Amino acid sequence: MMVRGLYVSPTEYVSFSEPRRKLTDHIATRDRSPDFSGLGMFLPNPDPILKKMGRDITVYRELRSDAHTGGCIRRRKAAVLSLQNKIERGRASARITRAVQDVFDHLDLNQVIGEILEAPLYGWQPLEIDWRPRRGASPLPVNIVGKPPEWFLFDTDAQLRFRSRQAPLRGEELEPLASDN
Repeated sequence: MMVRGLYVSPTEYVSFSEPRRKLTDHIATRDRSPDFSGLGMFLPNPDPILKKMGRDITVYRELRSDAHTGGCIRRRKAAVLSLQNKIERGRASARITRAVQDVFDHLDLNQVIGEILEAPLYGWQPLEIDWRPRRGASPLPVNIVGKPPEWFLFDTDAQLRFRSRQAPLRGEELEPLASDN
């Protein structure tokens, strides 16, 4: 691996720090997810209903299994998905508009919007972008996948962390990802 850096004077070389993960690697995966909750090393869920019940987000998962509630959720999602959408150019250049359109052409928008529509059900919805490198062009997001909120926590600085098997109590810091370009 080539070390990258910069000479800041004729005799002093400073290396750039390299992120540990590549842009194409998934961070939150089922095989790295824990099967239990951490204890007190993160911010509690501020949801007043859950706090009052002394329970966690699994209550909302249980509510979804009710036939009426599940039907209401499906109906709401279908109503949002039936809305028309388009990209408006506004004051953007034609080149930028084509680039944005190219991104959206490669995404299954119904699937992405469906993932995003989980947020009102749980209060928030973590999403992970699946990037694919392209020769001579910027990486392209080809999928946006919702991840279970139970897999994540917020540390005491309100920074999102992934609760992995290797770090189930404190979670792993989610660092910026490196580009494969």
